[in-house]
Amino acid sequence: SKPLHIKVYPPVWKTWWAYSSYAGVLLLAVFGSVRRYDSVQVKKIEQDRRETELEEAREFQMKMLPKDPPKMLGLEIAAGIKTATEVGGDYYDWFPQNNSLYVAVGDATGHGMTAGMMVSITKAGLMGTPPHIPPNEVTYGLNRTIKSIDLGKNKMAISIARFWEDRVEFTSAAMPPTYYYNAKNNNVEEILVPNLPLGGIEGEKFDGVKKDFKKGDVIVMISDGLPELPNKEDVLLDYPKVFE
Repeated sequence: SKPLHIKVYPPVWKTWWAYSSYAGVLLLAVFGSVRRYDSVQVKKIEQDRRETELEEAREFQMKMLPKDPPKMLGLEIAAGIKTATEVGGDYYDWFPQNNSLYVAVGDATGHGMTAGMMVSITKAGLMGTPPHIPPNEVTYGLNRTIKSIDLGKNKMAISIARFWEDRVEFTSAAMPPTYYYNAKNNNVEEILVPNLPLGGIEGEKFDGVKKDFKKGDVIVMISDGLPELPNKEDVLLDYPKVFE
């Protein structure tokens, strides 16, 4: 009789090509995991770098703000700022000029590095202001400077007041109202000058107003960060409450 030959084949999952597939899948998984790890590390390094740069920019911006108010003209000055991000567009400054004092409050559009750059340009322009120039002419010069640098759609809103012994000259470029308390009449007035922001239209003319400013009178200059400040219920403070 002929011998009976029985050939036993392994199950499909134990064949050589199955093991090859397992090895291939494992290699792909390891490769993908390494790629993902590298990608996460690169993003983390980039995020750390950006946070470091923004913090340095924030410190630089805060250093540009004046420290101690000048003691002149019998004025009492208080100022404060709290940025929404590492680098914000809010800005305030003051500088004496020939028996008068300029005070500026500004707000660059947006946040981040570009807003900080706009603030730097504005401060440099204000520091170079010649004496005897009224606030509306100061904004005219700043507008020309910012327009010539061309930061795209970024603009600078600003209010500038010039205080004398008995009066104040004031102008504004796209800023919220400034509040003027007259002690003699015991009333508060909103000063709103409808000018365009700096960096808008080249050659733009800016209007200005003048007010008496005697002992007991108060000027409050703000950015929109104050009326847009929310409480714990996310309700904004808003302009009527600021006025009150």
